[in-house]
Amino acid sequence: MEKYRLAVFSEAGFLSETWDTLAGCYFQKIAFLQYAERYNPCRQRYYALYRGEALLACAVVYSLRISLLTFSNIPSPVRMQVVGLPASVSAPGAFGLDNEAVQRLILQILEREEGLILGLNLPPEFDPYPAVAMAMLPTIELEHHFADWPSYLEKLRSPYRRRAMQLQSRFRGVEWRRTGCRAFTPEHHHLYLDILKRADSKLELLSEAFFRNLPDNFYLASCYSQGRLLCWHINCEDGDRLFFFFGGHDYELLPQFQSYFNNLLCILQQGIEKGFSRIDFGQTAEIPKLKLGAGAKPKAMFLYHRNPLLRRLLRIGKPWISYRPAFPAVHVFKQPLVDAAKIPVP
Repeated sequence: MEKYRLAVFSEAGFLSETWDTLAGCYFQKIAFLQYAERYNPCRQRYYALYRGEALLACAVVYSLRISLLTFSNIPSPVRMQVVGLPASVSAPGAFGLDNEAVQRLILQILEREEGLILGLNLPPEFDPYPAVAMAMLPTIELEHHFADWPSYLEKLRSPYRRRAMQLQSRFRGVEWRRTGCRAFTPEHHHLYLDILKRADSKLELLSEAFFRNLPDNFYLASCYSQGRLLCWHINCEDGDRLFFFFGGHDYELLPQFQSYFNNLLCILQQGIEKGFSRIDFGQTAEIPKLKLGAGAKPKAMFLYHRNPLLRRLLRIGKPWISYRPAFPAVHVFKQPLVDAAKIPVP
């Protein structure tokens, strides 16, 4: 029987092409990992588990200071080794042929990495023992078969359709521009920083250069009123999925234009009209996104330290560290969507 072997790489450029065959989305692929190394360096390293010559599982690990009690809104920055993707996206940083292979690889990472180790965006059924499993922010995603925007509006229950139309009326006269990310300006970045300051949960601070130099499968959408930037978002096009990546809005003009909600509606409308059957809205502001008809897909995380006493403290502190869902079930459509993600009832 062929033995398992572990390979560790310090640069994404050293990874074999087979890495991309296991990747479930663009953010896990070598091209994006190389981009993140250049514009968001955080001591990335890459683990690959093989059986013989066959690649079974992959993982990205990086180092960052993160607030341990972020879901309790208590500042508690701690330097961690993160098993995840260094760009605040909902895809896992550990992936492979199956959960067994990924779990075997993570056990290897726990043996090699030092200090506090955080694993992000894992399936809820994943067993990371001896690490401490916890809930984290769900991914908000809409799976649909709408032919166009009017079809989506027609399927909404009347209160949600009326709300969408009222919100869009606030954007009459607003100029919408779709460009490449090279058009990203210091003004765009300022609005991103404003949101980051107010965010309950955040990982890294991304530079203006990070956004401006994104590859061609990303695009920037900017909304202006009389030349003033109201809001913006960057999306990533990846196969049949549209990923909302990042955004920003002018807080001063937010009430007048309802810019946050209209930004979401723009993302949704673009996704439907461009034929994307899956629209990933990310992992923040669950309630507004659920009211668009999206579903919440649960995600898990884990924490680990080699010191048994510290692991015991992590288990005791689990209620303060874990994400605690606080959103109700909503029924947006007249009839449930076929194959749509179901919204869990807390």
